[in-house]
Amino acid sequence: MAIDPYSPCPGGTGKKIKFCCPDMIGELEKVERMLEGDQRAACLDHIESIEGKYPDRACLLSIKAMLQAQLVGPEKAEATLTQFTAKYPDNPVALAEKATIAASQGEGVAAIAPLQAALEKCSDSVPPQVYDAISAVAQGLIQDNQLVAGRAHLVLQLGIGGTKDQRPLELLIRLNNSPSIPLLAKQDLPLLPAPDDALWKTSFAKAFEPALRGAWRQAADQLTELAAQVGNWPAITHNIAVLRTWLADTPRAIEAWRLYATQPIPLDDAVEAEAFAQSLDPEAVDLVEVLSIEYAINDIEVLTARLTASNRALQMPIDLARMDDEEGPPPKAAFWILDRPSLGSGKDLKIADIPQVVGQAFIFGKQTDRAARVELATYRPQIERAQASLSEIAGDSLGAAGAEEISTYVPALQHLLTLNWRLPEDTTPEQRLKLINEQRQNVLLNVWPTQPQKILGGKSPQEVASDPAQKHKLLAAILLLEMATDQVASDFDFNQLRRNLGLPEAGPIDGSRANLPALPLARMARVDVKTLSDDQLVDLYRRADHYRNVAALRKLAAELIARPGMDQKVDKAEVYGLLAQVEPDTNEALAYLEKARAAAEAAKKSTAPWDLAELSLRISRGDVAEADRLLYRIREKHIREPGVAQALFQILSEAGIIGPDGRPTAAAAAAGREAPGIVVPGAGGGASESGKIWTPGSDQPSTGKKSALWTPGD
Repeated sequence: MAIDPYSPCPGGTGKKIKFCCPDMIGELEKVERMLEGDQRAACLDHIESIEGKYPDRACLLSIKAMLQAQLVGPEKAEATLTQFTAKYPDNPVALAEKATIAASQGEGVAAIAPLQAALEKCSDSVPPQVYDAISAVAQGLIQDNQLVAGRAHLVLQLGIGGTKDQRPLELLIRLNNSPSIPLLAKQDLPLLPAPDDALWKTSFAKAFEPALRGAWRQAADQLTELAAQVGNWPAITHNIAVLRTWLADTPRAIEAWRLYATQPIPLDDAVEAEAFAQSLDPEAVDLVEVLSIEYAINDIEVLTARLTASNRALQMPIDLARMDDEEGPPPKAAFWILDRPSLGSGKDLKIADIPQVVGQAFIFGKQTDRAARVELATYRPQIERAQASLSEIAGDSLGAAGAEEISTYVPALQHLLTLNWRLPEDTTPEQRLKLINEQRQNVLLNVWPTQPQKILGGKSPQEVASDPAQKHKLLAAILLLEMATDQVASDFDFNQLRRNLGLPEAGPIDGSRANLPALPLARMARVDVKTLSDDQLVDLYRRADHYRNVAALRKLAAELIARPGMDQKVDKAEVYGLLAQVEPDTNEALAYLEKARAAAEAAKKSTAPWDLAELSLRISRGDVAEADRLLYRIREKHIREPGVAQALFQILSEAGIIGPDGRPTAAAAAAGREAPGIVVPGAGGGASESGKIWTPGSDQPSTGKKSALWTPGD
């Protein structure tokens, strides 16, 4: 393909090829043909062979560094980039390649600085290498769990490239729709304009301009200088906070958000600003220690027999992939340790009677260099109960305890809300849900308010509730707690918690007066659905669905179903199906699925999605007869429909009924279950992972038994 001599130099010099490299147009055409033909190694060899004739040419150095990073390794590429930047210190392509290499090495945050330097050097257009670097940095940040900054880079890439490049759009949609990502991390953060009557409006516009082309660092620095001259006005402070957040400049972002929260702004804005600060601040997270205590064993056979026979210990399945570590072989046996005897029946069950898992005991046999031992894993608040239970069960078969070792930490809030219960086998789903809701109500109203928190200076919410200086921090902590709990479809009224602490309530929002497209995700569930027009209701519902805002979805979807005449605006089968998905009461969820099926049949559409959803739910409930009925129905009516076989394989595989080869697992075979007889193309290649979004740690192997406590439901 002939190169247009009037096209920009691919080396980012800012000149046309005719005025930059007119003597090597033929060589550039040859290089381009090699790249188009995927002859990368040959292309690198060719560039190295002509470097002597065309020394220090930006276009050759750029392509050479890219190929070295792909074929040879980062060290060679970095050496070339050092040469490149020494000759062309302001070249955006050289800076972008540095950012790409840093991101590819897992240094997403470090890659921001060279990327910003590249964007600062771009004026009228963005070279392809800079555009690609934005993508690399975005993905690196997401993998580093810098979700807000990573998401902002994806939005920037879309703003530059539009919708022609679907990759950033697809990843952004997956992030927005992931239930595992907090709502605040999905929030679009607008940059605010200066007030119309501000005397410093012209200076603000000049300082703000770089942000419009992605030069966030330059804009943040200029706005900071402006604030030093004219004062910390809310619009300036807010924009500095947003830009520092996008830059993953965490300490200065936290400082700016907290300053903004103290300025004369609406209470909701102040609380959400402080919530952003707390969500970014690692020091704001209270942690609970996970401990490991090693015991000597006097008689391993007696110890194992006593644990096996005890009604205060439950044998754990030993997952070798999870339990094995570098120190030696896996344990010979493992047990959950209960704080009281397990119950035979769940009839008339009360929370105070439920046995709780307080630890895990791992029994290791004698090794060449170590005696037989028990390793007890437990949380710090449960250590006394765990040790007492183990000692009472084991008696004289257990030797002396060694020193405590901190294995890891878990967030205190996670520990507080986790129910490590051992419920009787006959506990019904309705009982289970009722007990869970009762316990959550007690924890949120009576326990959480008494817990000391670092963000409150080591004091509890009850202790600081009357302190005006702590008002925003406490309200923000409640907001974060509310958003985390609402994502699991809790019906808890957090305004009751606010009232108990003497704090302002988060009141309803009149949808007819609110700017709904710009409404923060944290406020969507507060919209009074009765104040919405039909079109507003549909738009807000779709936005809530896109961002997986469960609390808002439940209210909006229920209103959609209740309103007459909405059949032409939404697919009611999908709305019922979504309600089933977010409904914690499995009986209610089954009723929604039946309505989804009826709506699909009325619209003459396939009921396969709802049959599959019900199958998954029936399996989780242990409804064997109903699951078999649905499996037969799916095989007879839907198996040839697109995607059904793959979805069915995934459901059965995740339930442990079939293995990767489509055959029944040992457990399923022992239970007399038959293989469904489904052939899924590529099933052995990880079909169960299709469509799942990456989340931090989801693609990492477990680090062993000490990383976290298991619970019987795991």
